[in-house]
Amino acid sequence: MSLTATIEGYYTKEELKEILKDEQQFYIEYAEENWLNRFFKIKAMSHKTQVPSITSVITDVPGGTNSNHSKTEQYALKSVEACEWLETLYAAMEALNPAEKKLVKLKYMQKRNDGSRYSDEVIYPQLYIGRTRYYELKKDALEMLGRNLYGMFNERVGL
Repeated sequence: MSLTATIEGYYTKEELKEILKDEQQFYIEYAEENWLNRFFKIKAMSHKTQVPSITSVITDVPGGTNSNHSKTEQYALKSVEACEWLETLYAAMEALNPAEKKLVKLKYMQKRNDGSRYSDEVIYPQLYIGRTRYYELKKDALEMLGRNLYGMFNERVGL
């Protein structure tokens, strides 16, 4: 008996649809909350070059886990980590089709002059699609992006 037949024996079609719907929603939320909503902050961190205060501290108390890292090194590491984060996001976006990629870029990676994101009503005419098709495409794009990022991130972390 195949795995599919076994699973179908345990769940009704309605239960399977609900499980898959929950899974889809998980990946959509993962992409938005953990990646796209943080995009501008992380992008700014990747370009940030801060000069920390250069003062020496002499103490007879043993240092913690960061005792071997200077503030300058810590700032440099944050910038490198932010660049790696962005590379992971861009690599995951390469798996999207051109329309999905354009939608994600317009919706989540560009801002209006006032600093806010573009509304859906402004984006779907730019993609030459109707409102219903836009929301279907957006859902599919975010799910695919979430799946890609979840897999890539877990591979990098070694989970």
